[in-house]
Amino acid sequence: MGKKSRLKRERRESKQHELAKKSSQTHILCDERRESVYRFFKEASHADALAQGSIWLSTLNTCRAYEDQAQGDSGEAHETYNSGHIVGGSDTPQLVEVSRRSGIHIGPGCSNITISNNTRNTSIQDAYVLCTTTEFSPDKLSDTFGRYCVRIKNPAQFFKLVTESLKLSISIKKCEQGEVIYKERFYTGMEPSPGPIGFVKPPDLYASQKEFRLLWIPANASGIAPRLLSCPAVSDLCERIC
Repeated sequence: MGKKSRLKRERRESKQHELAKKSSQTHILCDERRESVYRFFKEASHADALAQGSIWLSTLNTCRAYEDQAQGDSGEAHETYNSGHIVGGSDTPQLVEVSRRSGIHIGPGCSNITISNNTRNTSIQDAYVLCTTTEFSPDKLSDTFGRYCVRIKNPAQFFKLVTESLKLSISIKKCEQGEVIYKERFYTGMEPSPGPIGFVKPPDLYASQKEFRLLWIPANASGIAPRLLSCPAVSDLCERIC
């Protein structure tokens, strides 16, 4: 193999490695290796319904409106970014990135640009959501969410089946599942984002819940409401354990 061919192959393999790393980092949000998650209910009949394949999907707006602070979160699926202060031009990578995060487009050939203390608020208008937990901890969760519990085996497969069933009645723009990240929903300058919008919650109130979330964003989220979804195929994955 010639030197040029070898260098070309090495560059291609390096690029594939970087793409694999990024894919792996994204895949953490939808970790297919997780064996089980748990859903607690205040009513035994609601737990029985899930075990039989009837799934109650809430919405982000419903969660935002709960008065119980342990159960609701008015800042659900919101993110705030502040630019800080930066000076540069089109050839300044940090300024271009801060501009992008701030919602400002910087074209080529620009110079002497100052961005200072710009704040951008981003949110998901509304979406269907199913909140579960990664740990069976009735001593921590039963007072808030109820003492009846269903274990969902193979949550990745459960998510796939529910998504397929939901697609029969609505158009879905995006759907994700994964563990909630417990950080503040604010970042600035070149700090990394705290996490995907819809999967970040403040640690002081919610970290003990160890939430595993399933989220479906409809193509048209205007006026959506909680709904009961019939998906008998998941009944083999759901087991009432208390």
